[in-house]
Amino acid sequence: MITGNPGTGKHTSARLVAKRLKAEIVDINKLAIENEAVASKTAKGLEVDMKKLGRLLASILKKKGNFVVVGHLAPYVVKPAGIDMVAVLRRSPARLEATLQERGYIREKVNENVSAEILGISLYDSIKAFGRRKVAEFDTTGKEPEQTAGDIIAAAQKKKPRRAGAVDWLAVISEEEVQRFFDY
Repeated sequence: MITGNPGTGKHTSARLVAKRLKAEIVDINKLAIENEAVASKTAKGLEVDMKKLGRLLASILKKKGNFVVVGHLAPYVVKPAGIDMVAVLRRSPARLEATLQERGYIREKVNENVSAEILGISLYDSIKAFGRRKVAEFDTTGKEPEQTAGDIIAAAQKKKPRRAGAVDWLAVISEEEVQRFFDY
């Protein structure tokens, strides 16, 4: 499974990992939209029916096969049974901010996602949902997607140690950035 905040490289990495492992991609966002698991649409984005989405994912993952599940909602809708590894992608706050602005996110949504990245919310929620042994953290800042995909595969195949909790953006951001990202 590959998760993390929007803009960290999840989908690009998932495509590369799936291709190399000859696995099928299960895109959580796409699944929600295609199966009417979207409860409402707001100015901030889509509100998802988490229970319905969880049931959809469970029915797919029951099938025999090799899957790469991708999406920022993964820790909230995927059950731990049958998940071999959870790759949590991280990106520096400055680079993440630029990526989200390039995508046209409104300022409030940029701040929400960057502050979640600074605090490590995706990592924390993944460890809480799946346990530390299954979680591996990857800093995608300045890396080519192929390198990130290779690192994910190496960790999944236990050729590389799984580390979680090594990325600490609070130690590197300025006071001005704290004010900017946490000023809702």
